[in-house]
Amino acid sequence: MTVPQFLASATADDGVKLVLLVAAAIGLLSLGRWSSRLGGDPEGSSSNNVPVDEQDVADRFQPDPLAPGGDEIAASFPSDPSLGTIRMKKFFFEKIDALSGPPDYNVFADELHIELSDPDSGYTWWQSYFVATPQGLSQILHEKAWKYLHAPEILVLPRYDLEEIRRAAVSRIVADHEFFKTKSESEEAL
Repeated sequence: MTVPQFLASATADDGVKLVLLVAAAIGLLSLGRWSSRLGGDPEGSSSNNVPVDEQDVADRFQPDPLAPGGDEIAASFPSDPSLGTIRMKKFFFEKIDALSGPPDYNVFADELHIELSDPDSGYTWWQSYFVATPQGLSQILHEKAWKYLHAPEILVLPRYDLEEIRRAAVSRIVADHEFFKTKSESEEAL
């Protein structure tokens, strides 16, 4: 049956059904677009090495206005020779004060944000890691009734230890970024 034949044989009742079907499809499309904006990533991307507005990230996630700022925490760390000229400008967690830590050092899970800067080029970027203890992961799964947890950049430590977390983050930064690879390693990757 061709479209003209269908339209010629269609009754008024069929026309109402067609209009209702189109209206329902438009409604579902609108609902889908609206709901996708509700759970969106606050940084606009899930990538961990995308330049973003640094002040916006720091303002959104500073946990306690009376706690030391991310810049003060980063300044309290010793200079790490493995980073070379790269400097940590900010280091903070979304929910807790990094210096005082969680109430129970064995049960911890939070998002860590680190602002890094290369003084030679002036390039600044953010690196984020989900840092947790095994018991912290278990607690999240239980509280949220999740069957699994996925985090692309994750550091799991036996217990909360700020210096160990700093070392683990520096280790991952050095291992994951082209800046730290020697010329021969970069050529091998090609």
